[in-house]
Amino acid sequence: MISFIAGLLEKLLAWLSILLGAALTINMVVAVFFRYVINHAIYWADELSLYLFCWITFLGACLALKRYEMAAVTLLLDRLSAKARRLLELVIHVCILLFALVITYYSTIWVMSPSVDLYSPTIPIKLSMLYSILPISMVCMIVFSLDHIIRLLNDGKPGEGENQK
Repeated sequence: MISFIAGLLEKLLAWLSILLGAALTINMVVAVFFRYVINHAIYWADELSLYLFCWITFLGACLALKRYEMAAVTLLLDRLSAKARRLLELVIHVCILLFALVITYYSTIWVMSPSVDLYSPTIPIKLSMLYSILPISMVCMIVFSLDHIIRLLNDGKPGEGENQK
């Protein structure tokens, strides 16, 4: 069941990342055109680019975890036996899970706090909506970590059936 949910979530995040990447590209091209060709800068374009970039970054981190493509130094991991490697990978995913749980808890409290219940300086969107990517991405990481842990415990490999390095 968790593998099915993780698969659907991966597809959703991939499409959302593509859409946000396209929006970021269009926003930056239009902003540069207006600034240097028309000589009239769009005052909110920089802030929108920043928020879109943040969302893409967090969604990309989730996808990297799901696809088992996180940045890692595997010098030690590559030298271990299959059993020890699987155990270390399990420890790594449990640590990722615990980290994501803690960040989900505190980021949810932060996003719901009155200090974040303000509007963005140039875009008429509440900051809590913009900053909600943090708890959203951590929940996605929880799902993906659980999927990897279950696969490891079932004698499989995380990311089984997917392209791995």
